[in-house]
Amino acid sequence: MLSQTVFYLVVSAAIMILGILFCVATYHLIKIVKELEAISKNFRDMSDEAQERIRDIIERLAGLPILSFFLRNRGVRSGTDKKKGRRTRRT
Repeated sequence: MLSQTVFYLVVSAAIMILGILFCVATYHLIKIVKELEAISKNFRDMSDEAQERIRDIIERLAGLPILSFFLRNRGVRSGTDKKKGRRTRRT
């Protein structure tokens, strides 16, 4: 009977300790996820800023007479064949 009581106490203590460890691990996991989210947001903001800076540099370089031929804004084709003046179908 004493051995059953000790067994129940040990199992109960082990379950409580595992529960506490699970709670601590979950807490730290949530903190890590929040930090990763903040890092990804900062990275996204920095990449947007870098794209704006690159566009600004290209615009400034396009203003130079020698480089303007190579860096002028060509844009996307409008769907017309420039040589024949007719619309082409995009696939």
